[in-house]
Amino acid sequence: MNRILVCEPEFFNINYEINSWMNVDNKVDEAKARRQWDGMIECLVDSGAKIEHIQPDPNFPDMVFTANAGLVRGNRVVLSNFRHGERRGERDLFKQWFLDRDYDVIELPEDISFEGAGDAMFFNDVLFIGCGLRTNRRAHPIIAEALGVDYVSCDLVNPYFYHLDTCLFTTDDQFVYYDEAFTHSSLYEMLTKVIEVTMKTNNSVNICPVNTTQAKQFICNSIKVQHRITTPAYNHDNIFSSDTFNCDVSEFIKAGGAVKCLTLEL
Repeated sequence: MNRILVCEPEFFNINYEINSWMNVDNKVDEAKARRQWDGMIECLVDSGAKIEHIQPDPNFPDMVFTANAGLVRGNRVVLSNFRHGERRGERDLFKQWFLDRDYDVIELPEDISFEGAGDAMFFNDVLFIGCGLRTNRRAHPIIAEALGVDYVSCDLVNPYFYHLDTCLFTTDDQFVYYDEAFTHSSLYEMLTKVIEVTMKTNNSVNICPVNTTQAKQFICNSIKVQHRITTPAYNHDNIFSSDTFNCDVSEFIKAGGAVKCLTLEL
């Protein structure tokens, strides 16, 4: 069963601007955001997820985006170092949550930014890690060594797709991406690695680019639980190979995040 860490949107709003989606004049409808978040939780539970919670903090409106807390593999977590000062205080709150549950917490040097599962995800046992906008490339070999995995660096260049999970969705048999979020050379390396892994495992994989409309609906910011995908996108025909739940999280997209950003798989 998928265990997923979430944070209730009690204090969620747009109080500052740290990505291209955010506009302090475009305030969140708090009641609507709560209904959308509850609907997302219902979809995840219906798919078979076990939900775990961290207490929200009034000082950190973006704490609701738990994907950025760290990268979890087994009983280890590589803790995030947030690039922007507005979110750095979240780090100690997430650290304590993991320590209280006996995780091995791995901390990077303070001068190396890394934004957790928002910028890192696995395709089979290979770790794809974003860099260029939020995560420092120097973090990549440290994280890979700490977790004992192979990795691919993914150069992000589009400020609207500032985290890897806004432009890449992976499962063991799917690799869905938005090509305009990456440099050409980086995308080539990514796809080459996917083919290499697929040949080694003798499995099939659906490699699927998405168009700009789909990308702006945050189609890559979907999450798979068991055999079902929960997605914020409504234009997903021929993209996913699994059953889907559509989940409206438009209030959270105002802040640059959707379903995947709102969840951290444990």
